Amino acid sequence: MLYEPKQIEISENHLEKIFRQLKGDFCLIGGWATYQIVNKNFEESNGRKYIGSKDIDIGFHIDERWSEEQLKTSEFYNMINILEKKGFISVGFRLVKNFDFETGIELTVDEAATRPLHEVFQLYVDPIVDHIHPKIKDILGFIPIDEPLLAYVFKKNLCTQVKMYGSRVLLPEPHVLLAMKLNAAPKRDKEYKKIKDIADIFALLWFSDIRIDRIKANLLSIYPEDKVRKTVDGFTRDEVGRASEAIGMRSAEVRRVLAELS
Repeated sequence: MLYEPKQIEISENHLEKIFRQLKGDFCLIGGWATYQIVNKNFEESNGRKYIGSKDIDIGFHIDERWSEEQLKTSEFYNMINILEKKGFISVGFRLVKNFDFETGIELTVDEAATRPLHEVFQLYVDPIVDHIHPKIKDILGFIPIDEPLLAYVFKKNLCTQVKMYGSRVLLPEPHVLLAMKLNAAPKRDKEYKKIKDIADIFALLWFSDIRIDRIKANLLSIYPEDKVRKTVDGFTRDEVGRASEAIGMRSAEVRRVLAELS
């Protein structure tokens, strides 16, 4: 099992809590965005829900020409404050909160430090921006993750607007999220993240509402074909097998769909 049910449950509960406090433009990306795009078709086809995520990734627009005051009143800055008030602490460019793995009860930093690692679940939230503001480190004390592909969401409107937990949320078009996944997979430093990326790439190709040939054409309009091919061809048979197992699909089927990109 790639993720434990309790991890997904805690992550989704906090996704709801965060979204209910955000009011401006923001974009759900990562594994939870994949879930929102593919789950309906996946569940209809397989009789079970698609796998969620244990991390939360949320994208924001940052204009490099903004004044410091504009940056401080942005939805990105607002989310950092919301998370810190909820007990998340900064670890580099990420924010994290600790939970008891079995009960889901929140743990302080000191409490988590006294527990064995296998008894603690760390929920990470990654605020991700399309551009790095030149003053952002002075204001926040860290430089956030940047994902230039988010510009297609905020500047080109390659997204759909959905209602989630009482908030208006942007979801990338499937091919934009697919490009993000293809961009991230080769750089993963944790194996389980790469396995999840492979599963999500397959799911976006096969279970979104858009035909696979159209998704591929849209993808290649924003992302280099040689990079697509290199990434997909770099997935090992074992990695694809583990991704298939994680979502309960046959390996041969997953390999066949991924081959559409290589």
